[in-house]
Amino acid sequence: MRFAVIGCGSIGLRHISNLLQLGHEVVAYNRGQARRDLAKRRFNIPTFDSIDEMLDSNKCDAVIICSPNSLHKYHMISVIERGLHFFVEKPLAVELNDLSEMEADITKKGLISHVGANMRFHFGPMTVKEHLDLDFIGRPLWANFWGGMYLPDWHPAEDYREMYSSKKSLGGGAILDFIHEIDLMCWMFGEPKLLAAMARNSGCLDIETEDLVDVIMAFKTGMQGNLHVDYLQRPFQRGIHIIGEKGSLRWDLVEESVKVVGHDKGVSKTIQYPHGYIKNDMYVAQMEYFCSCIQGNNQSISGFKEGMSALKIAQNIKQSISTQQFVKR
Repeated sequence: MRFAVIGCGSIGLRHISNLLQLGHEVVAYNRGQARRDLAKRRFNIPTFDSIDEMLDSNKCDAVIICSPNSLHKYHMISVIERGLHFFVEKPLAVELNDLSEMEADITKKGLISHVGANMRFHFGPMTVKEHLDLDFIGRPLWANFWGGMYLPDWHPAEDYREMYSSKKSLGGGAILDFIHEIDLMCWMFGEPKLLAAMARNSGCLDIETEDLVDVIMAFKTGMQGNLHVDYLQRPFQRGIHIIGEKGSLRWDLVEESVKVVGHDKGVSKTIQYPHGYIKNDMYVAQMEYFCSCIQGNNQSISGFKEGMSALKIAQNIKQSISTQQFVKR
């Protein structure tokens, strides 16, 4: 298949590389010449300084949108108007305006959409989800999801203060950057019915956006959950801890393992990552899945609807922070 990639930043370059390794053709757009030249030099692919020219002069099967968060909606509109399947990096957008109309148009045209949810394809969360689906720990009672990174270390070759993460106008901030954690909670437990949040800018990083966020949630099943995300931790941290009636599950990115305890089964085990497992494996698995959805004309488990759901929760979190009140959903 042939793919058009919008945006040649770090994630765009990763997707280009993976698509080529999977045997697909790729063309790419970037507004700035330096990144266009980098993509052309590294991968020997056609590059464009106009999205319209790229999409109108190439017969593409799908588009991969890797632009700054604030541009996702506008680039999706261009793609949907042309009737093309698309993969958009998270978050789906930075606001909910017009998304319901876009969803209706996607359905009407029979398009396959996928919102970047690479953590669903990571060995750790996948193993946790498998054990939940098998009812290994019984009814979940409490869950803690966390993620933290030191923003200056994320892309050390760039000035982090100029990255989208640091700019309100570009849709940055820890809430949207860590929307993966929100998506994982919904994937495993459904949407929360009630939440309350606190967030602030610590002043440590000289950025505009929030760098420290804590959320408590209540779910329809009666389960309670905590979410913590920040731009301050080093080294990078990410994990899940779930307590159930019959046991517990704990995934830790740093420890590269999932710890499983089944009280009534007398089981206590640690599941290590497969030998040679690397970060890029989840991105490859996600792209293979998206390609299979197109080829089989099947809707993605992380499509536009799911992306909109996670974005609504992110907006509810911001609402709670602003009003200093619980938000009932």
